[in-house]
Amino acid sequence: MESVIGDARELARRLLGGGFSHGYPHVERVMRYASVIAGEVPGINRELLETAVYLHDVGRPLGEPHAYYSSLIARSFLEERGCEEWFVRLVVNAVEYHSYSYALRRRVEPLSVEAKVLSDADKLDALGIVGFLRVFEHGYQAGRTVEESMAHFDEKIFKLKELMHFRVSRRIAEELDARARTALKWLKEELSER
Repeated sequence: MESVIGDARELARRLLGGGFSHGYPHVERVMRYASVIAGEVPGINRELLETAVYLHDVGRPLGEPHAYYSSLIARSFLEERGCEEWFVRLVVNAVEYHSYSYALRRRVEPLSVEAKVLSDADKLDALGIVGFLRVFEHGYQAGRTVEESMAHFDEKIFKLKELMHFRVSRRIAEELDARARTALKWLKEELSER
């Protein structure tokens, strides 16, 4: 199983590149949050969780819905390595479930505690100062104006803390949400003073 995790890490690194908002650095940050959450949630299958974290965004270079493309790549990747069907099924489910909009649209329910951990960890990286920077970097890449990116906080980012599954996730989300709100307040103040 160690080789599968290592191969998944290398696949993510190769496919996602070094971009701050959705590249491999994002995957590493999600892994750190997932490890913190897993440390306070009993019964975590670490191999399942780590594999899902590394594979959760590998389809992003193909476009949207990235959770769908990531799940296709994850299934093929794991089946080629002879992983058991239950493991493949749970990793694919976690990959599909991590995207709130995709899971809502496709009615994807989490089949494992690891799917919930990945979902929380991914959303935590969208909060705080890191999340603040990600919104503007991604917005710039998508052709959004600064005002459209600022509106994205109320449309989506500030709703994320309500989607957390675990007490530890909610605690971290509260702190990060407050940081992002302060940064956005300061930005609005500076833009209105000019």
